[in-house]
Amino acid sequence: MLFPHKYQESSCSCREGYPEQLREPVVNTNAWSRRRHVPAHIFVTIWPIPGPVRRCATGHNGRDHHNMLLLAATIVANTSFALILRAAQRRHANDMAVGTINYVFASLFFGILGAVSRPDGATTAATYALAGGSFNVIIYLLLLPAMRLRGVAISIAMVRLAVVIPLAAAILVWNEAPSSVQTYGILLALVAVPMLTLDKGISDQPLTVRRIAVLLGLLLSNGMTLLILKAFQMTGFTGARPIYLGAVFAVGAVVCAIAWLRGRKAPLGALEIKWGILLGTSNALTNILMFATLDVLLASVMFPILAAAGLSLSTIFAAIAWREIPGKLGWAGIAVAVFAVVLTNL
Repeated sequence: MLFPHKYQESSCSCREGYPEQLREPVVNTNAWSRRRHVPAHIFVTIWPIPGPVRRCATGHNGRDHHNMLLLAATIVANTSFALILRAAQRRHANDMAVGTINYVFASLFFGILGAVSRPDGATTAATYALAGGSFNVIIYLLLLPAMRLRGVAISIAMVRLAVVIPLAAAILVWNEAPSSVQTYGILLALVAVPMLTLDKGISDQPLTVRRIAVLLGLLLSNGMTLLILKAFQMTGFTGARPIYLGAVFAVGAVVCAIAWLRGRKAPLGALEIKWGILLGTSNALTNILMFATLDVLLASVMFPILAAAGLSLSTIFAAIAWREIPGKLGWAGIAVAVFAVVLTNL
């Protein structure tokens, strides 16, 4: 679920006497010459804002308190999706009905934004979204059994580790050279995956080929989602992001609706509507808040914090609220995963 953020560097005089190496770059999301790519692992920018926005490498722009509150809100919103889904699951809401409402709500939200802005590249965005939406809904479908089997913490750790797939593709396909820090992150990710897979999780059920396939499929599906998003970003049609997101969520709505109608013929009740709208709101808010945060903090600062804090908060909340406590191997795997995700995003 992510968009890389690109910006144009320039000199800055945000503070007199501020060291040159710490001065903020000028961000102008309408100017796409001299672009520099930074890593992403979660839904990010939605639409470009006209005019330059100034920010410092340290995140300082004279409003530190506001920036930290914005970052905290982004962390909470980003963490909320899996927790809301798990809460609905534990209350025995129909998973497919909740997913359908979630995707319909989010698709309408971004579809309206796209219709209002009428950006260039809408057809290209919709084409990429067909592939991206297919993998995105697979993540949802695999996340449901994964959370029943291993709980929130291990499931989300597998999702977070998927960042190594687009990074590996960048190395193999686009001949991008990773830094030494990112190389260590990739190696740690390779260590974390078997640790998370082999842990018995909350169900204490024996490991089977099917259950291993669910966890690995979760990682690979999210990795493909990120890869397609990167490919779309490289088309240059950044203004068509609302169209892309609206189409991605529309694909999810169709798939979940078909699964719901072909599965248990459970009626659409108030429980499903409530949790579905909450889930869709989480999708929309996460995008909006990430975009706002990237206006005041560098992506190289935000993404590692977001990854580490999100995974840690999910683990702690699930352990306290629902007593979903991983085994020793799982705890170790989560710790390794936190370091792996942070390093690959530096």
